[in-house]
Amino acid sequence: MKARLEQNSPLVAAEMVACEVARGRDFGCEWHFHRELELTYVVRGGSHRWIGDRMSAIPAGDIVLIGSNLPHDYRNDPRPGLRRQQVHAIVIQFHPDFLGTGWLDRANMNLVRELFQRAARGLAVAGRTREKVARRMRLAPRLKGLRRVALLLEILEILSRSRETSPLSSPGFAPDLQLADSNRMRAISSYIREHITEPLYLRNVARQVGMTEVSLGRFFRSRSGKTFPRYVNELRIGLACRMLAETDQTVTETGYACGFACFPHFEEQFSRLQGCTPKAYRENARGTGGHRRGAA
Repeated sequence: MKARLEQNSPLVAAEMVACEVARGRDFGCEWHFHRELELTYVVRGGSHRWIGDRMSAIPAGDIVLIGSNLPHDYRNDPRPGLRRQQVHAIVIQFHPDFLGTGWLDRANMNLVRELFQRAARGLAVAGRTREKVARRMRLAPRLKGLRRVALLLEILEILSRSRETSPLSSPGFAPDLQLADSNRMRAISSYIREHITEPLYLRNVARQVGMTEVSLGRFFRSRSGKTFPRYVNELRIGLACRMLAETDQTVTETGYACGFACFPHFEEQFSRLQGCTPKAYRENARGTGGHRRGAA
């Protein structure tokens, strides 16, 4: 069942193509979803993004197109031993029918229609396409009305013809979310983030939200598309990626600082999720390990 919304995003209520600049300690959002498509350009800052059932560290200059009703969250969680970096992001939101009902059904809109369909899983933008889109998105906050609409159409044209976009969420991800469920998911994910460097047990989280362990486990998987342990591991590995790239803590220190009680378990989980060892990730992130691995 698809997510259900009762009202439009506040950004799009007054404009065909809305634009917001996020600056400060965080992105100003939590785990949420909306009918509008969203294009987010992270100019600076941020620790990780959760798009559907995919959690990843936010690479520099990250650009993602998020489809209708796809739950997502952008975080700027503090990293042990480091000051929190300030966030700077540009967010564009628009309704899929912002040019009127049926505009995507025209033959010459096939590529854009397919782009919107692919965005249902979230699309990470890479390479020269990311550079082109980033240049245009920097202009969006200064434009109004039809000039911003024209800019968005130009961006959609670039994205629809690009081969440098890749899906983030899994093909079968289809969350069963109601608005009340979204509030409960925010409470759960907030508690987990606040205690991510500590031992985390399902029973403790269940107690915080007034659920049994069994009901919480089922609820979490049906709403997020992943199990509780997998979510916690991905969050910790995302934190570890940033620390490995930005601090001089040893790999072992990083594992413990991210909440792993056993270093071999940290290495195993890291390799499974990132496709390389923590040491190799650090070398690649700093440009000292030969071919650089993609971060999307």
